[in-house]
Amino acid sequence: PDGYPGAPGTPGAPGGPRPRRRRRRRRWTMVVFGVIVVLILLVIGDRVALAVAENDMADQFVSNGLPVKPSVTIEGFPFLTQLAARDLRKVDISASNIPAGPVTITSATGTLNGLHFNSSFNSATVDHMTVTIFVSFAALAGAGGLGNVANLTITPAGPNLLKITGSLGGVLSDTEEAKITQSGPQQISVQAVNNGGALSGVLSQFGSYTFNLPKGVPASLRITGLTLNAQGLTATAAADNAKLSQSSA
Repeated sequence: PDGYPGAPGTPGAPGGPRPRRRRRRRRWTMVVFGVIVVLILLVIGDRVALAVAENDMADQFVSNGLPVKPSVTIEGFPFLTQLAARDLRKVDISASNIPAGPVTITSATGTLNGLHFNSSFNSATVDHMTVTIFVSFAALAGAGGLGNVANLTITPAGPNLLKITGSLGGVLSDTEEAKITQSGPQQISVQAVNNGGALSGVLSQFGSYTFNLPKGVPASLRITGLTLNAQGLTATAAADNAKLSQSSA
């Protein structure tokens, strides 16, 4: 009779309807799969938008005067929610071999904490900004025109003093000192101390120049410290409530 286990037409019997539980399970599997696909697409879209924004920001730094295009990294996930709010939590910037007057800055890094755009996205305020630049001794010597001095060595001789030793023509040799000081809010001075030695006239060229922080940095950025180590000069700078504006160029 109909209805006995295994009879045609009963759930699970050959030729009978499939159990509803399997249909529900398959439906939930498709829903979960669809959600995963949507999430993946959102993540991809977020990362693409992030890459475009980082490149645009790097180009803008160049438009504002920075001599080289920096690397820009916008921290935080997701990016699109930060963009919608016009608030970026943290932005890291780095660049190398930056012309700065007579000196080529070996490397520079910057961190912007709390970047708040206006409604038109053509200006912004940074809660706190820090910049660190490094200038190698080779770059400092090159700026001073000491390329013709043989066996040139430069070593720290104090908190803001350098000892410069070199020879000329394999005959004359001398050791001088150079003093590195902050001579302005964004300016550094290198001045040799002439001790009347055999090469004082040549080595004193090392200190006859000043250089500034890279072009394109906010006007409110101020040097906060100078440090000499075995490789070169490190300068730090900082600013609060710094203003950034989009160049019209």
